[in-house]
Amino acid sequence: MSKVRFIADLHFGHKKCADQRHAASIKDHDEWLIDRWNSVVTKRDLTFVLGDVTMDQKSLPLMKKLKGNKQLVMGNHDTFANSRYLLYFNKLHGLVKYKGFWLSHAPIKESSLRGHWNIHGHTHSECFFSPPYVCVSVEALRGRPISFEEIVGFKKEIDNIIQE
Repeated sequence: MSKVRFIADLHFGHKKCADQRHAASIKDHDEWLIDRWNSVVTKRDLTFVLGDVTMDQKSLPLMKKLKGNKQLVMGNHDTFANSRYLLYFNKLHGLVKYKGFWLSHAPIKESSLRGHWNIHGHTHSECFFSPPYVCVSVEALRGRPISFEEIVGFKKEIDNIIQE
């Protein structure tokens, strides 16, 4: 059965991110990202990448090594022509709503969420869950895309605690 998954801030080919993520080299960093992704994503899964795929066009073809169908919510570093991204992604978005959650690259101002939760990246935070926000940066997920079911499960736990 296919799943919907989320991750942000891959930053393929980016030396600073490779260093911050304690990779021995950019190549090791990129291979780590590919291995982590492919360890959980199947060919039928849909993964939303919430921005910042790569800083250079030469690293963009690495997206072909990642299993599944992919949609991109554009981030501040996703600056190439849309036609380049569409070689690797089924759809491109600026902001999208998915089953009651806002999907964005950067966190949306809480007063604009109108009671909904926001799945985002951009902050490179290691903190995954801070209601009403779910940060799916590589750092928060240790490089593995997370399923929508897992996010909904965490949200239900928080809602139950709040209601008690």
